[in-house]
Formats: sequence, C-alpha cells, structure tokens
Amino acid sequence: MNVPTNAGSFPRFLVLGGAHVDRRAKADGPFHPGASNPGSLSDMPGGAAFNAALALRGLGCPVGIVSVRGGDDDGRRIAGAIETAGIADLSATFLDRRTATYLAVLDDHGELVAGIADMAIYDRLGPKFLKRKSIRDALGEADALILDANLPTETLVAALEGAEDRPVAAIGVSPAKVRRLLPVIPSLAALFLSRAEAASLAEVTVMTKLSLICEIVGELGARRAVISDGGLDAAILDGDERLYQRPPVVRPRDVTGAGDTLAAVTFHALLGGGSFVESARRGIAAASLRIASDVFPPDDLSADIERLAGQLAPATTET
Repeated sequence: MNVPTNAGSFPRFLVLGGAHVDRRAKADGPFHPGASNPGSLSDMPGGAAFNAALALRGLGCPVGIVSVRGGDDDGRRIAGAIETAGIADLSATFLDRRTATYLAVLDDHGELVAGIADMAIYDRLGPKFLKRKSIRDALGEADALILDANLPTETLVAALEGAEDRPVAAIGVSPAKVRRLLPVIPSLAALFLSRAEAASLAEVTVMTKLSLICEIVGELGARRAVISDGGLDAAILDGDERLYQRPPVVRPRDVTGAGDTLAAVTFHALLGGGSFVESARRGIAAASLRIASDVFPPDDLSADIERLAGQLAPATTET
C-alpha cells in the first residue's frame, strides 16, 4: 500500500477503537508494592482511538471516531468529550452495558506501575457494524485510517478491506491484545508499539535485545514501525533501515496516552510527505509533550512539536 503525500493539506482521518474513561491513581512518594500508598485519584476521557483523534484535532485535521460505549454516566461523558473536541462521533451505544474503563497506577514520577483494563464491550464491535451506511460513508470519505487492537481481529481485517487503497496505521494497545494485529500487519502503512507490545508480538521476553525484537517484527510483515520504550531509545523501522531515537528529557506528569499521540502525529507527518524517520521524530516529540503537559493538546501543537523535535539528537544506527 502506497502512502500518498498531502503536503500543505489536512488529511481526513477515521479512527477506530477505544474511547473510554482513564482512571489514574498516582502515588505522592516512592511506590511500595503490596502496601497502601498515599496519593491522589483522577480521571479523564481516554482510550487509544480517542487519544489519537485528540492529537489529530490539535493538528487541525478533520477526524471521525468509531467506538462503542455503554448507556451509563461514563458513556455520556465520553460522548460529550468527543463532541467538545470537534470529533465526528460514529460510535455505537449499548444501553444495557457499561462503558470500558482503564485504571492506571502511577508512581510519583508518573511512570506506570500497574494497569487494569475493563474492555469487554469492545468485543461487541464486530465487522457487521462497519457495514452501517454511516460507517461506509465515512470510510469512503477518509484519506487514512488508524486502528487500535481493542477491536476484535475480524473487525480489524474488515476495516482493512473497507479501507481499500487508503493508508492504514495501527496501535498495539497492550501486550495482551497486540497479537490481534497479526493478520493485518503486512497491509499496514505504519505500526506503533511499546517495547512490551512488540515483545509479545514477537513471542520473546521484554528483556530481549531491541534489535532482535525489531528483526522479528519486520519478519512478521511490518514495513514501517515505531517501537517506543519510555524514556529510552525508540526503534524506528523503515523497510530494511533500523534507527534508534532518544526522546527528549522531560519530567513526566502522566505517561498515559503517549504512544497513541506518537502514532497519530507520526502518521499525520508521513501523510504530509515527510520521511518516516523524520515523521517518527515528530511523533516522539509530541509524545513527550503529552506526558509533560497538564492540558493536551496545547493551543499551537504544531509549533510546540517543531520546537521540541528541533532539540532532538540525531537518530543513530545503534542503541
């Protein structure tokens, strides 16, 4: 699948996957496993698809989202957040179900200690849903699609078929779900994974050398991919090329949503005519902005990305 260039324009994106409430428990001091840790609780709209759509809106792109939610307060909150962000909402509501939720436990540095995802409702978003006229029309109008692995495998496959020749990117979501992407990886224009997700996909341990993980992900059919690893080097796969990019040093407030932001901004830059490596550098800068910000997206996301990307060290051939 060729990636069209739309330099100087704003591509129309359709994003399919998770849109739910992220709940966070952040420790005030060093985290002690198996003990009560003083801290603070907060929540906000999130989910991989929602986070990606929010970043794209921050870049000025027209965006539609396809997700599923329950008929509860959380569902109404998500619907309101989608509307407020200016995202076209093509989601389904099951009145007798509860909306998905993600609980993240963070240490005092904002790094993830543990996460629990209650996402059963997403399994109800089957391939038949994509046959609705509103979805078919949206697929026909979109320049590009972003999928996340909250969707069942058969829905991912159906979305690729519905996309026809339009470029499609995918977000790994979690080590538990990433293997849902296996049948569609060779058809993707870009793949975005954390190191833990990439290790799960490759069926190796997270301690395996990143270079070997990259090699296996490439053998699975990935032509372009970014494998992020928190504050450590991210691997950028572009055909036979393997480069490693150190992210900027920032003080993280909350790492939730970083990978989704990286995916959206990288894919946007790629569709705008940038090389994949330079596009990934922009995505890595955007992810750093996300984790260091109280409010995201900022008023001028593009300018902030340019500023931070300009401060990045050159990508290297070795970690």
